[in-house]
Amino acid sequence: MVLEKSDAVEISNFSLDYHIFKRSRKKPLGDFEHFNALKNLDIGIKVGETVALLGRNGAGKSTLLKCIAGLLRPSKGKIVTEGRVILLAGSNPGFIPELTGRQNVIELALAYGISKDESPEFIKSIEDFADIGEAFDRKFSGYSSGMRGKVGFGFITALDPDILLMDETLGVGDREFRKKAAKRLEGFIERSGTVIISTHSLGLAKEICTRGIVLDKGNIVIDSNAEEAISHYIHMTENG
Repeated sequence: MVLEKSDAVEISNFSLDYHIFKRSRKKPLGDFEHFNALKNLDIGIKVGETVALLGRNGAGKSTLLKCIAGLLRPSKGKIVTEGRVILLAGSNPGFIPELTGRQNVIELALAYGISKDESPEFIKSIEDFADIGEAFDRKFSGYSSGMRGKVGFGFITALDPDILLMDETLGVGDREFRKKAAKRLEGFIERSGTVIISTHSLGLAKEICTRGIVLDKGNIVIDSNAEEAISHYIHMTENG
């Protein structure tokens, strides 16, 4: 499939199956059961759209984001993306414990395609945001979980993707840091051409998204504007 000029993501007849290992009374030694995680999805997302993925736990939201990011291969169909795709899920983009925070940022910057000319400003942005002082030049293995989260979140949100996939996560640090992180995240979203966010926060979805897609058991139950999708999701959850 050839993308139209205005398409950022094209999902065509897409399904994902995998197997789950389960034990039961009839099969105490266990057996693999087939599971259809995503079912015949057809979605087109335009450049510049901000889309909320809504659904109960296990609906397939995180799985779909991993598929768009290229981390999972389809059982059927295909996904075509245009431009650079970044998945924000957690706050560790691949840090090496034996290196310092600064060394990690330098090495990962190269891996993520940051040029040598851009590198000094890129590194300074992360150092200033994390605000961990001289610890930035200590081994990453000695960092607390909070320090790791600050450097990781700072690194991810310093990137400039064409497509941002966000599996809602903003739990590192204290209240003051989370407020600072939320503001940085706003700038990150504004810089990204297209945003797809999996979220349980209906307020966030209504505030930043123009479109909503509700998933249930791997199926699309509604694909509409954000307000209609949120209303449908609320009705669905309230009525079981």
